[in-house]
Amino acid sequence: MRNLKPSYLKKWCLSTLFFAGLLFSTAHAQQQNVVSGTITSNDASPVPGVSVKVKNTSNGVASDPNGRYSIRAEAGSTLVFSAIGFETREVAVSTNTLNITLQSKASNLNEVVVIGYGTIRKKDLTGAVANIKGSDIKSQGVSDITKSIQGRLPGVTIESAGGNPGAGTRILIRGVGTLGNAAPLYIVDGVQVANINNLSQVDIQSIDVLKDASAAAIYGSRAANGVVLVTTKSGRNGVTVVQANANYGVQHIAHEIGVLNAQEWANVSNAAHDAAGLPKLDIAANPQSLGEGTNWQDAIYKSAPVQQYELLVSGGSQSTNYSVSGSYTDQEGIVDVTGYNRYNLRAKSETTKGIFKFGETLLLTRERTINMAGGWGGQGGNPVGSAAKMIPVFQIYDPAAIGGYAGAYGPVVNVANPVAQLYLEDIDRISSNILANAYGEVTFTPGLSYKLNLGYTSNFGSGNDYYRRYVVGTLFSHPTNDLSQTKDQNNLLLIENTLNYNKTFGKSSLQALAGYTYQKNKYTYLLSARTDLPDGIENIDAGAGTSTTGGNSNESRLASALARVIYSYDNRYLLTASFRRDGSSRFGSDNRYGNFPSIAVGWNISNEKFYGKLENVLPTLKLRASYGVLGNQEIGDYQYSAAIASNINYVTGSEQQKWFGAIQTTFASPNIKWENTKTTDIGLDVGMFNNKLSLTADYFDKTTDDVLLNVPIPGSAGSTSNPVVNAGKLRNKGFELGANFTDHHEKFNYSVFGTLSTVDNKVLELGTGSQQIFGGQPTHHGASSTLTEAGGPITAFYLIKDVGIFNTQDEINAYSKDGKLIQPNAAPGDIKFQDTNNDGQISDEDKVYSGSPFPSFEYGFGFNASYANFDITAFFQGTQGNKIYNGLRQDLESMSLEFNYSKETLNAWTPENHSNVPRAVINDPNYNDRTSTRFLEDGSYFRMKTLQIGYTFTDLLKKKLKLTNLRAYVSGDNLFTITKYTGFNPDLGRTGSIFDRGVDFGHVAYPIARTISVGLQLSL
Repeated sequence: MRNLKPSYLKKWCLSTLFFAGLLFSTAHAQQQNVVSGTITSNDASPVPGVSVKVKNTSNGVASDPNGRYSIRAEAGSTLVFSAIGFETREVAVSTNTLNITLQSKASNLNEVVVIGYGTIRKKDLTGAVANIKGSDIKSQGVSDITKSIQGRLPGVTIESAGGNPGAGTRILIRGVGTLGNAAPLYIVDGVQVANINNLSQVDIQSIDVLKDASAAAIYGSRAANGVVLVTTKSGRNGVTVVQANANYGVQHIAHEIGVLNAQEWANVSNAAHDAAGLPKLDIAANPQSLGEGTNWQDAIYKSAPVQQYELLVSGGSQSTNYSVSGSYTDQEGIVDVTGYNRYNLRAKSETTKGIFKFGETLLLTRERTINMAGGWGGQGGNPVGSAAKMIPVFQIYDPAAIGGYAGAYGPVVNVANPVAQLYLEDIDRISSNILANAYGEVTFTPGLSYKLNLGYTSNFGSGNDYYRRYVVGTLFSHPTNDLSQTKDQNNLLLIENTLNYNKTFGKSSLQALAGYTYQKNKYTYLLSARTDLPDGIENIDAGAGTSTTGGNSNESRLASALARVIYSYDNRYLLTASFRRDGSSRFGSDNRYGNFPSIAVGWNISNEKFYGKLENVLPTLKLRASYGVLGNQEIGDYQYSAAIASNINYVTGSEQQKWFGAIQTTFASPNIKWENTKTTDIGLDVGMFNNKLSLTADYFDKTTDDVLLNVPIPGSAGSTSNPVVNAGKLRNKGFELGANFTDHHEKFNYSVFGTLSTVDNKVLELGTGSQQIFGGQPTHHGASSTLTEAGGPITAFYLIKDVGIFNTQDEINAYSKDGKLIQPNAAPGDIKFQDTNNDGQISDEDKVYSGSPFPSFEYGFGFNASYANFDITAFFQGTQGNKIYNGLRQDLESMSLEFNYSKETLNAWTPENHSNVPRAVINDPNYNDRTSTRFLEDGSYFRMKTLQIGYTFTDLLKKKLKLTNLRAYVSGDNLFTITKYTGFNPDLGRTGSIFDRGVDFGHVAYPIARTISVGLQLSL
């Protein structure tokens, strides 16, 4: 790999040494009358921009983005701490370290949100940032915190990654701005991570999502898809606090697919064979004798427990605070055998000594996931798909067979026994993750500080796939025991040097940041496999068959310079400007560096003198506007250079001499450069009714230029893969609204909240102008269902249109072109398809735009309420206007192949029953089951996501147990879903290519669960 320019690395080394030297060399220069500390709100969040003054003097400073301050003051003098939205506090100077807690007023604009490399009060915010506090994330029977915030953040789409235990979610921020990896950047306590699915709820202080360029540009090349910042809990000055949470729940499948029992299947199968003029299958010859047969879905689904246990210990003194936590999660899958467990351990502390501040975060996670097998090469797919498609006539077990399982036989489609799939192949993965962050900070003078931040993550995974020998029916056999083992490791090193300056002078407040960062990633992968192992022995060396080994590694580096200025005048006029320059090893030397600027302005109209009496109606009114450029480098490493494959050998001559060779396998793309996203945002923040009601509205327009994508080239060109080029332009625009109303009446406290988001996306340019990208093949034998091309939305559904059913031969005869039948193989009961291009035949050329997988809008709303000792929380979310292609339904309603069918086929068309379900006919001469609008469904849904009812025990009981808090609750997750979609789940659980969006691959699905749980929370 070609590294970044040596001169750039030398500059980094010198700057790091210089600043590190300053960190320690200024210790003796410190005067003895400097008072410093951290200012936090009553929810333990740091408060930036607080005015700190020595009473009756002009000596004053402002707290920095992390709530820290430093001021010269004599012993016995009084410090005055004041900030809009907080009660003013006066404290006498009695020590050199004073940590202060400010009490909030009614307005939520004093809330602190986390931005890149710092924090800011919401009233001073000029960018688009969505925020949720850890206290608002309710404990419930889910293993992933992101599932708990689905629908709660405007402009943030959180989709299920499947019902698999530990599966996590997929997060999209303001639509899809790239055709590659559209995942946002995740930062936990200042360190980049791959995702946040493995974090524990008890550890979360806040989650802040940077949505526009003004907020995210400080992260430059990594921020084009948005940034998710997670801050974990810190300790605070005072007595040690112990918190313990326990949750136990039971999961049930939320929705099964309706399929035929044995007798029903035989009747439909016989009708299909009769219509085709073919003999009936032997196994269907006597339907009345078959009864219910095997219910394959009941055979693999079960009620499954989920349990979580969390313990947090925190505390501190004037100079030191700490927070230590541990948690355990265990989730069995609703599909038999599958499961997930996770151990978390976290330690975080911070110490202030004079002008120095040191801190660290250590987060250790160990996860084990037990997965189910794939399709074994058959057309059933995984066990979930096979359970729907397996003919119910067949049995589960056969003690005489190798492996002990029965299976399909005869002239039927090769669908595997799903129970055998679960028990004859063991697939598990263990992941161990380390996140370590350490920093040191020195305050040179009040308001000026330097920080050195070191971050390191290591993710080590090991996979094991033990495949037993078996004979399952007559269609599936595997003669040997095989074992495959993989190991992979991804390490990230982060070094950041930043200077912060905070100053208040007159009516002006200034925050300035400058820094330099360096990041290195390294990934390594190893594979070892062996066939023909003895029964019961899972060891590579025990195999007597074929050995397979493999491995690879790659490395990338990123060096960056950054700067930001936040200016406020008289709490009325706000300005934020930032700039970042990134150098990435993923691009060639001519295009290695990218520049990413942003600017934003804000106007606190409600602070103007002319506002006057309007303050009684709208006490808060702020207008925001921003523009900026973000970058994207999410492509594979070394794409700018040609790839060479070695060990390409050739034997020649009479002596059969071996010639060693190599061949180029991919073409170089030396001219690829940064993908740039330009974002404009206009926002409005409103407070009404004494700020009990707060509204935030944003309109955004986001255009991505030089989209990085693979452009297809013919195989004859000599490349095994398509080269990456900058050949696209995308646009996303939309509107976001967030609202919250909080009030109380005597003992009754309540809040109502909601979000609404819309996104409209369009491909402006793609490839050479005529390039089309097809995706979404919904079944093993179906055609593609989505198309991405210039002028349309990303992954639009383009399908042949179903326009009804032929009820008579006259209708078929009338559907002709120039005297020739358009559908010559049709018969009464077959589907009529639209001849869009009027060429007299039905083909892929007749596809028409049929809808988008992106919703017209998505929403979420809920309420929290408490009265006396009781409390209740309810939350609902959903989407409207999106389409889903139901691939499993395409198979189950086909009646053309020999597997099980949907219950809908009992209403198949007959001469006596003119229904909207086509006739049953094997081999389907009219291609009724072709990929068409017949299987495109409305994906809109309304879901009750969470309902939780709690009770906080009386002080008398808490006193007897020596507890400060004791609460019990019962909670429900995914209690009901209202939708017209007939598949497992309208919130599609798949994280593959963006070009498959909206396509339900039912044969590889995992249904979501409905969970009922009980929990206990206590504090000491």
